[in-house]
Amino acid sequence: MPSGHLPRVLRELADTLVPGGVVFCSNPRGDDREGWSGDRYGCYFDVERWRALFTAACFVEINCYYRPAGRPRREQPWLAMTWRKP
Repeated sequence: MPSGHLPRVLRELADTLVPGGVVFCSNPRGDDREGWSGDRYGCYFDVERWRALFTAACFVEINCYYRPAGRPRREQPWLAMTWRKP
């Protein structure tokens, strides 16, 4: 979804979770751009931008890692994060 909707959607997601509820998010990592790639729309953000978005929605970070595991960073196109609602 376009990044302009992310703050609202993340706040609504937080509102639906019970306290202590967990969200897993896996996104293509990138250089803070977004747009269409074929039939898919993607937000190719770096870890700091994702952290800012989730933190602003009152989530607390549990874990962050790049996938697939065991490969050099340049071969890890996915950023995986888990977040908890306080």
